[in-house]
Amino acid sequence: MSFDAHDVTTSMNEHNAAVRRQFALQASTFTDTGFAAKGLDWIVDEVNPSSTDLMVDVAAGAAHLGRAFASRVAHVSALDLTPEMLEQGRALAQAAGLGNIAYLRGDAISLPWISDQFDLAACRLTLHQVADPALVVCEMVRVTRPGGRVAVIDLTAPDSPPTAAEMNRIERLRDPSHGRTLTLNETRSLLTDVGAEVVLVSQHDQPVDVEDWMARTATPTAVRETIRRRFDDELGGGPATGLRPARDGEGVLTLTHIWTLTIAVVGESSAESR
Repeated sequence: MSFDAHDVTTSMNEHNAAVRRQFALQASTFTDTGFAAKGLDWIVDEVNPSSTDLMVDVAAGAAHLGRAFASRVAHVSALDLTPEMLEQGRALAQAAGLGNIAYLRGDAISLPWISDQFDLAACRLTLHQVADPALVVCEMVRVTRPGGRVAVIDLTAPDSPPTAAEMNRIERLRDPSHGRTLTLNETRSLLTDVGAEVVLVSQHDQPVDVEDWMARTATPTAVRETIRRRFDDELGGGPATGLRPARDGEGVLTLTHIWTLTIAVVGESSAESR
């Protein structure tokens, strides 16, 4: 099989364009309440940053993660593809009186910093959305100094390939810009393959209201009904979707994502891998 760099670049550009379209649509929903603000205290507590840390929030969106860290670190650089998301984050930071965050438009697979610039590089709900997760992690390690840390927080797929494939199918029905949710071992390997040492793995169950989840991406009506039917099929004893649907006593349909926080320390040998 021949390798065509032009085709790869075209595919990445098309994926990035789909991401920008989707998150321009969603930007106004990324407030400090609701889904976008979930899990932040858990993440900050587990990472336990230093007040002298220089941090980069990669594929930051509206920089919910960076803003959660801002009062605990010296400075945050927040980078994202989508201008509307950055503007939303800038407005939220200003309203909160946070003056130590810089916002920059850019691509997570080609970070605009020289090597060894940051004490902490982090991304939240990013790897399942990007065209090439390995390149993103490689870049995060590259811009982090030896002894610094890389923190990856993302959805986690089950180890069963058929169930993981079904999870990703449903996620793409809801949001066509969804790439692929990785397993825990896949995420760990992305870090260790570039010489970082995984030092902490922590998991968090995140319940999600299915109707709100679909509304945020403006999922078409017919597709919403397809997703509801698939969840009801699982609840009736059908094959697992990996999204653990449930209905409460009032009939409200929910799913539960597994969020995994993986922290790795960048070693001197990482420079040879990146």
